[in-house]
Amino acid sequence: MMDGSRTGRERETPPEATATFEEGLARYREGDAPAAHALFERSHRRAPFEARFMSWYGLTLVLVERNSNLGVLYCDQALRVTGPEPELLLNQARAHLALGQRERAVRAIIRGLAAAPLDPALKAAQESMGWRRRPVIPFLGRSNFLNRWLGRIRHKWSRKLHPVPEVPPMMLGLLPAPETPPAADVAPPRSA
Repeated sequence: MMDGSRTGRERETPPEATATFEEGLARYREGDAPAAHALFERSHRRAPFEARFMSWYGLTLVLVERNSNLGVLYCDQALRVTGPEPELLLNQARAHLALGQRERAVRAIIRGLAAAPLDPALKAAQESMGWRRRPVIPFLGRSNFLNRWLGRIRHKWSRKLHPVPEVPPMMLGLLPAPETPPAADVAPPRSA
């Protein structure tokens, strides 16, 4: 029976949930995680099927309430629903980094870069986290004394030449909000 009625699969996101979510993103960008968490929770409750809402709510569950089980579950579930979306993988990486699981955070960023190699937020996250480089002398093992010593020297010099600021998990890969251009001053029409 295809008379235009909804089957339940195609769901529309309520506009108030989207507005609440956008306000939550603005609060998150300002660094106000508790306020963002409350807004993400409201938007998730209004549209529990929306993967972005679920992912951001899961992230703030980890950051604000320290509810690691439910927060990581929501981040993972959002990825199962949509596939490897860069924004959701970055949220998963942030959640793992907040829990001290750096290796899992790196894996999430690698998955994101495999799906979207030019994504600026993932590239920024990769840059701020730093990767292990190849051994200085490739034919020697990574744990070889000479490789470790030369690697430390290379690391010190690269940090002096290209300093990378430490980034808290909340701000990992967060790019500045796009600025809106100033409105052009329009003079009112002159009457003759």
